[in-house]
Amino acid sequence: MSGETILHKALALCIGKRLTFAAFRAPGKPVQVWAQRSPALESSDGTLLLGLNQVFLVAPFNLAGGKVPFIRADVELMFAEIDPDISPLDECEGSEGPEQSQQPTVGKAEFTATVEAAKQACGTKEIGKVVLSRLLDAAVAQERLPELFMRATQANDRTMVALVHTPDHGLWLGASPERLVHEELDHVRVDALAATRPSDAVPERLSGWGAKELDEQEQVMTHVHSTFARMDLRNITVRGPEVMLAGPVAHLRTVLEADLGDCILGELVLALHPTPAVCGTPTAAARTFIAGHEKHQRSLYSGFWGPWNADGPTELFVNLRCMHAVAGKVQLYTGAGITAGSDPELEWAETERKARTWLDLLHAPEPAK
Repeated sequence: MSGETILHKALALCIGKRLTFAAFRAPGKPVQVWAQRSPALESSDGTLLLGLNQVFLVAPFNLAGGKVPFIRADVELMFAEIDPDISPLDECEGSEGPEQSQQPTVGKAEFTATVEAAKQACGTKEIGKVVLSRLLDAAVAQERLPELFMRATQANDRTMVALVHTPDHGLWLGASPERLVHEELDHVRVDALAATRPSDAVPERLSGWGAKELDEQEQVMTHVHSTFARMDLRNITVRGPEVMLAGPVAHLRTVLEADLGDCILGELVLALHPTPAVCGTPTAAARTFIAGHEKHQRSLYSGFWGPWNADGPTELFVNLRCMHAVAGKVQLYTGAGITAGSDPELEWAETERKARTWLDLLHAPEPAK
């Protein structure tokens, strides 16, 4: 049995048994599956994360009381050169309960009207930027999610691809280009990612991105830099912005690095989340606008997830370009950053392009049997 077939079998088993698990592929790394022997999800505050190893964080956009949920690696499988034994998954207990309920989708008229409201709020300086999201339905059975996970790992080796199930959040699949934080040996790297253009229409020069896009990028970079400074990180360096391609779209990315010094990594993570790239500025005002205008709950969308190791490298990604399996289909999440200079039609088109990250894979021909 090939490694790819064994991976598909392992993922299907995890989904079928409703295990609490995370299957993930970080950039440049092999696919791993971490599963719990029992289904109940645990959580920790930022300071106590310092005592955890080999857990997969699954933080929603709205963190209740600053508690970060995590999945234990009671069973740990790595799909590299040698095929792992997946039989330990048989000993894991899954959760019971009803299917996750679907949420309302957002049509063009409703979305562009909300963009206009956000533009007005930005124009009056009530907010500097706010990120608005919407949902799209796609007729995809959850049985196809293992295949889609595997396709996503092959489509882009620079994204974090994750397939996750918990009894609290349901079944999610995501492929994100945005690293929230990478830490190793007390040195951290954060990607400030913002601004979007079609990947086939990237300007030759940075100035060609336009004032709106450059302002978005500046707000995210400033948020990260000020957080570093406020928490007294040492030896801060800034590189960029540079263009980063992510499938059908391209973004501007500035990379910030620093030494942690006396700062606790978990507290830094909670201080960074949510960044202006997924929420807006000022954070509190943007959160209030989102809560008052979005009819759906974001849940894991625009939260963060990834492997956490207090004694080793940690790599967390913002959960963008994701889908949630509900009642025989999936709901795709996509969003756009709105400023005073936004054009509602262009912002709608941006969400459509971002949705193509998954729609192109969903509509690809079935692999030959």
